[in-house]
Amino acid sequence: MIVEENRVKKLEVPGCILGESPMWHSGRGSAFWVDILGNTLVEYQLGDGLVTQYKGSRMISFVCPVGGTNNLLVAGAQGGIGTYDLRSQELSLISDLNREWENHRCNDGAVDCLGNLWIGTTHMDHEPGGGDLYRISDAWQAEKKIERVSISNGICWSADNRTLYYIDSPTKEIRAFRHDAVTGKVAFDRLAVKISASMGFPDGMSMDVAGTIWVAIWGGGGVGGFNPISGAMEHWIPIPAPHVSSCAFVGPHLDYLLVTTAQKEMDDEQLAQYPDSGCTFLVAMEVPGLPTYDCQLPT
Repeated sequence: MIVEENRVKKLEVPGCILGESPMWHSGRGSAFWVDILGNTLVEYQLGDGLVTQYKGSRMISFVCPVGGTNNLLVAGAQGGIGTYDLRSQELSLISDLNREWENHRCNDGAVDCLGNLWIGTTHMDHEPGGGDLYRISDAWQAEKKIERVSISNGICWSADNRTLYYIDSPTKEIRAFRHDAVTGKVAFDRLAVKISASMGFPDGMSMDVAGTIWVAIWGGGGVGGFNPISGAMEHWIPIPAPHVSSCAFVGPHLDYLLVTTAQKEMDDEQLAQYPDSGCTFLVAMEVPGLPTYDCQLPT
């Protein structure tokens, strides 16, 4: 196991209660992430460190770029999915995914190679079986792909788009599904990675061009680099915060890993011990990430 120690930079940005959903916006040349419980979106310019904060609403948990425009994002929230206008700072819900939302919200998401949105849901108290994973295509048509999960989290694809990797955090597993990019059909293939009982819980994840899956470990204080064939952890990036929530490749060459963390569920003693909890980190990577895609849903 290779320990990565010297390439982690804490960004000079406001801390998050629950930082999540980091992503690269190539059209704006900036990185975004959300603070779900702080009702805030953050935009960070890698070149000059300029920070812009946008007000959130309805517990926005996920954002991604929209093809053809730089001022709209697709967003998932409590209540469904829709668009977020960076100019007006308003969320407009378009689909309620045909479900009730009083005790549920959206969680992590990703965009596939054809521009379809994949997004998961969870119960507010993360009750077992309270969430699902959806594929949103065409005119915002939602189809359940993986049902009755507890905390729908990391989603990524292999370089050939034939394998979908997926995390339901309480299982401590990364599962591999056979994936047809055109039809969106998925079928369970195998257990790719099992996180050890003492390590923490897998949360958000991204894949690099060499095929390594980089996984934020909630409760584990770092990001692990896993081989999805052998299941072995081959790399470790220590982060000075226990609740590491997500990670994504950012930058024009996708050669930096943006890592979000959280203060959620930490008491005063724990926050004193880990004062960087809720901070966001940037890690220079030796291997870049796979290409990212804009969402192609009509807006």
